Amino acid sequence: MKLIENIVSSEVTPVRSAAMYYKTEPFFKDTSNYSHTNNWEIVKSIEILTSMGFSIDLIDRDNSSWTPKKKYDLFLGLGVGNSGKNFARYAKLSGASARVLLSMGPQPDISNELVVGRYRMFHERTGHYAPPMRTVTDVIGDKFLEIMSQTDYILNIGEPDNQSYKSYEKYGKKMLNFFPAISPKVSFSNEWKETRGRKKFLCFAGNGFICKGVDLVTEAFLRNPDMELHICGPAESSYFEYYGPKILASKNIKYYGFIEPGGENFNSLASQCSYVVFHSSAEGCCTSVATAMRAGLVPIVNPWTGINVENCGIVMQETGDVIEVIEGSIKEASSFSDSQYNHLLHATLDKSKLFCQQSYIDSYTEAISQIVKGI
Repeated sequence: MKLIENIVSSEVTPVRSAAMYYKTEPFFKDTSNYSHTNNWEIVKSIEILTSMGFSIDLIDRDNSSWTPKKKYDLFLGLGVGNSGKNFARYAKLSGASARVLLSMGPQPDISNELVVGRYRMFHERTGHYAPPMRTVTDVIGDKFLEIMSQTDYILNIGEPDNQSYKSYEKYGKKMLNFFPAISPKVSFSNEWKETRGRKKFLCFAGNGFICKGVDLVTEAFLRNPDMELHICGPAESSYFEYYGPKILASKNIKYYGFIEPGGENFNSLASQCSYVVFHSSAEGCCTSVATAMRAGLVPIVNPWTGINVENCGIVMQETGDVIEVIEGSIKEASSFSDSQYNHLLHATLDKSKLFCQQSYIDSYTEAISQIVKGI
């Protein structure tokens, strides 16, 4: 279904109307399995809005023929990835006095430049061409400027000081933020303090291994056979064409495919590994890293991963030879004493409280409340 109209609360009489341009899928699928964090978030965001007295018309991102029958008070929708190609048109058609761009990642032109750069780096290093994944075509250049002309607020995923947030500041729009909700199935067991190895690392990734830097992390561990790397995530053929044989021949790198957060395989790896290591090209807020942090895996990440780990992990800088930077970071991490590691572990668990369902509810409610004040 590409449109669900008049979603209201059974307890609150609607006094305002809102149009949301996102996806209707969560209303027809089980959101409890957390195949993606935003399925639960969409349902919860609508509950928050209806509790504030809004009736909601939910427009699916694949709906290219929406024609509103009324004027809305609020319009909120995707406008950063290719799913946001209709944002400018729908925001204008809505007639809303408050139009909110939901930013799930960096400004698209910047994101493209960073992602393509990673694939260029892969080709230069390996001699193998890999077609770029996760690039944007429908909301770049003048098209994004048109989106900005129809935007009053930008609601950005993650912390207000992350790289994605900063990529929008030049437009002079009112900036707000919310935190993603990691699966409640993910937690830390105190017993894992005794079973983790300081030379065991998890790389927990989503689609697009090259743009997410999994190739760079793999290369760093191939150069350091005394360190263990455990890789999880959906396979990217270009990555495996080159690195598959190398992984099979190695004794220190294992690939597991997609595993469910909080499931048996995930918990087994979380009990063995001390760290999550990630060097992504461009993220709004990397939910895979946030998931690992909820399990107490100390983060070793670069700034474009979208999570500030200055006080709870190792920040890998963007300058210099990237693989050498990763090597230096994993060697530093492997040398931490028990007291140093336990300090970072507790700081990681404390930081990870930002990435839970209640934090999503609180941050999203606060952002929407600020917007409603201006209606």
